[in-house]
Amino acid sequence: MSSGPNTVPQSGPKVIFRGFREADKPRVKDLFWCGMTEHVPKLFKTLLFRRTTFSILMIIVFLSWWFYKSVIFTVCSCLVALLLLYIQSYGAKINYITCRLNTDLKNIKKTYMDERRNHFWVAEHNRTVIGTVCIREDEKDPTSAQLLTMSVDKGYRRLGIGNKLVDIVTDFAIQNNYSRVFLETREFMYSARRLYETKGFRLFALTENRLLSGYIFYRAEYSLKL
Repeated sequence: MSSGPNTVPQSGPKVIFRGFREADKPRVKDLFWCGMTEHVPKLFKTLLFRRTTFSILMIIVFLSWWFYKSVIFTVCSCLVALLLLYIQSYGAKINYITCRLNTDLKNIKKTYMDERRNHFWVAEHNRTVIGTVCIREDEKDPTSAQLLTMSVDKGYRRLGIGNKLVDIVTDFAIQNNYSRVFLETREFMYSARRLYETKGFRLFALTENRLLSGYIFYRAEYSLKL
């Protein structure tokens, strides 16, 4: 598929898919930030239902009641523990966002648009960027490429925009003689995982990510053979 502008008829808004332009940069970064931070509650909920959390809360309840015999103190102690867990969830996402903004997303044109086998696309509606996706050659394996920065504005989801962005990436990969496209997501990102699975991606690894406190959540790694 061409990397030039591409208008797709839809029953909803008229969306144009085109290559990244330097003027898009502020909106692209804003969309990336919003898309990533909205996953914080999902990560928190995932960690909340871990056995580790239950065990910690039970210990807090026991010790608080044992030493202070106060319902209010016991409840407050549990709330503080949950607040710390939420802060850790937020911190994990902020670390990832900061890393990306200081590496490949710091100079999108240089990283993606000036490299023949890399590319960055945006979905545009009414001259506003509402979606992004990019592809980058794997440093260790030039026959493989990574799909990154898949994001659709919350107000434009379930309109087929994500489907189209994935199609654009896979078509570009075929044109540039990649034999495989891979990506990473998180265990709790169920909608994204369903989308990738419907497009033919297959889960090939679940890798542990560990927070400073020892909490573990999993990175889901998908691959599509072309």
